[in-house]
Amino acid sequence: MNKFEKILLTIFFIEVFVGGGGRLIDFGILSIRQVIFLILLVTYCIRVLKMKAFLDKEVNTFIRFNPLTIGVYLLIGWFGVSAVIGLINNHPISIIVMDFFRVSYFLVYFPLAYYISKDKFSINRILGILKYSAFAVALFTIAVSLLGKTVFSANFSVFYDFMNTIMNDDLFFRPSNSVFYKSHLFVVIGLVLSLNAVLSKKHSWIDIANLVFCSFSAILSETRGFLLAFMISILMIIIIDTKIIIDPVKGFIEKCQTLFRTKQFLKKMVILVFVFISVPFLYEHMTLDRFEEEVVVEEEPADTTLEEDAGNEEGNSPKKEVKKEVNDISVNARMSFILASKEILLSDVKNLIIGTGYGTEIDGRVNGIEMSFLDILVEQGLIGFTFWLFLFLLPYFNYYSIFKRGAKLSAVDISLMSAFMGLLLLTNINPFINNPIGISFFLIVLIVSQAKRTEFMNKSRNEVRQ
Repeated sequence: MNKFEKILLTIFFIEVFVGGGGRLIDFGILSIRQVIFLILLVTYCIRVLKMKAFLDKEVNTFIRFNPLTIGVYLLIGWFGVSAVIGLINNHPISIIVMDFFRVSYFLVYFPLAYYISKDKFSINRILGILKYSAFAVALFTIAVSLLGKTVFSANFSVFYDFMNTIMNDDLFFRPSNSVFYKSHLFVVIGLVLSLNAVLSKKHSWIDIANLVFCSFSAILSETRGFLLAFMISILMIIIIDTKIIIDPVKGFIEKCQTLFRTKQFLKKMVILVFVFISVPFLYEHMTLDRFEEEVVVEEEPADTTLEEDAGNEEGNSPKKEVKKEVNDISVNARMSFILASKEILLSDVKNLIIGTGYGTEIDGRVNGIEMSFLDILVEQGLIGFTFWLFLFLLPYFNYYSIFKRGAKLSAVDISLMSAFMGLLLLTNINPFINNPIGISFFLIVLIVSQAKRTEFMNKSRNEVRQ
């Protein structure tokens, strides 16, 4: 790996982690993200050609036929099938192209599968870039939100236009003037990574800083999905840590005694449980901030007794009960999307099996669908969804299989599994997994887990031979 490749990969990861939707800089019809994506693919292909590694699986990942590579090939192939189905169904070509190119980002798997390794571009280096990027995005979004709430609150439209001009319309402002940015995803992931690093006593100053600033930024974004993703990530850390401690011990009572004797585990669990139970309160606060309360007046039905009638004649009206209900338009929109998706899937059995193809209109929209799993199921059918599901489960299978064979899972391994589980929940509230932002982290987790399993299995085979 030469210096140019190291610089290119550094730029690649920084742009993914801080670049939001990827269009902060445009080169005609291509965005900065697309340009870097193409350069990375070309650079890797040149390396394979220069090394003449056409049949060398260590270098040429295109022929590295492990479960992960096969899954990626199946998924990319089905993307092509979904595009063809969309054309057959006369869906808008521009939307089909947009949908296809968005998920074609999976092609970056092949260079990353080669470069991400201990002796080239290590996972610790990638996560270091992620943490510093999360810190930078947190500071930026906090500053924008506070400026919108204070200095520019009286003339917010000018501030809004200015910020979206320099950010190429990549910022989304809430009614409270707080800002949401697509790279907030990595703010939450960085928070999970840093929290577990601190609690595992394997942290640096950036982890401490992220606990403060990433938390504040996520709360200011008023994105309830981030809270739920953070909560499920914490729950996963608790479950995995518990499993690691009690698994070697036999007997239920003995397992419980082992847990209570582990002081570091107890301290960590107390903090995590406290954070876990505080999330629902923040969730309710965000809901009230984002959506208006509507006053609902309910009148009690009047009795037809003579005494009541007499009272009404004197000007008295039936008793009224006043209630306040939150007009949660976000949940209402998602329920409408679920019902529309159900109607499409059940209208024809082939829709359920092979999908309706890219460019499908769901509930009056052809893009911006908020629930990734349903979007995948409608457009790609059960076949495409199965390929996605296989890759979703693969990291957990890889880690579990080597853990059962005696491998030790590091704090980084636990953090990756936990943050990825949070992403899987989040993508059904805010769509991330089927676009380059989510795909990039998805591929990192897949590659690292597969590499760890392969390394462990090879080591075990060598020990058996000896």
